Amino acid sequence: MPDFDFLITPAQRGFPIEVEMKRYKRIQEALGWVTGTIQSQARHVITVIPNGMEVYFLKPGKETLRQKVTNPNDMTPCVGSADAPYGFDEIWKQLSKVSVFDLDVFKKVLILLYRNAYFLDHEEVSPGLIRYNPNSDIRNYIQTLEGQVGQFMGYGLLGFLHFMDILGWNEDVKYHVENRTPTFSPRGKWKNGRINTLLTCIAIPYKTYLVVSNIRENSSHPQDIDWSLVYETMQSLARQGICPPTQKELLEWFVPYIF
Repeated sequence: MPDFDFLITPAQRGFPIEVEMKRYKRIQEALGWVTGTIQSQARHVITVIPNGMEVYFLKPGKETLRQKVTNPNDMTPCVGSADAPYGFDEIWKQLSKVSVFDLDVFKKVLILLYRNAYFLDHEEVSPGLIRYNPNSDIRNYIQTLEGQVGQFMGYGLLGFLHFMDILGWNEDVKYHVENRTPTFSPRGKWKNGRINTLLTCIAIPYKTYLVVSNIRENSSHPQDIDWSLVYETMQSLARQGICPPTQKELLEWFVPYIF
């Protein structure tokens, strides 16, 4: 069996009810946690990965103090030390390092991230508790990839995937709560939060790879370099703060992994 068969993933379309229910339960869980203060944040451990790093939230997060657009339910997602900031620039940079190392491995890591976005490797470990828990094939494969690309990631690959999971969790808690109740209406905003955030973290590094590849191919003919992808991405980020890939792009980029 080819080593990637268990990564082959159907493209997620519409509003899968099983995804919505997992998001709903996670928001409910987080809303029930004790809140500390910014000076003394409450710590909520989600899991401990095999290398001993804790995956946890600190509650409340700094966006609860915003003056203009306050996010009253914001938390701080952490893996390992809370003193090591892990912003979007760091996420994109680490994934871009993987793209230079090996394109096929890069695609596989992004497929794992796509599956993460839609809870395809999660399970309800006890009533109301949804956790990232890949099956044995995927766990073993993550361990294989760890030896190849873990060096490029501050938490290692498994730690990175867990971090992205709770990052998305926090985004849902910020954007899908009204009157202390989870909500996914209107449908036009269904992908806001977890889905669009993790998909954007796929698109930015992959589009960056495409731009770099195009520059390399046309280095002797700079007039043929296609800069449009750079500026389209910048425009999307400036307008919306996100730039998730289209279904067409996903199918083009990740054949045969997504169908």
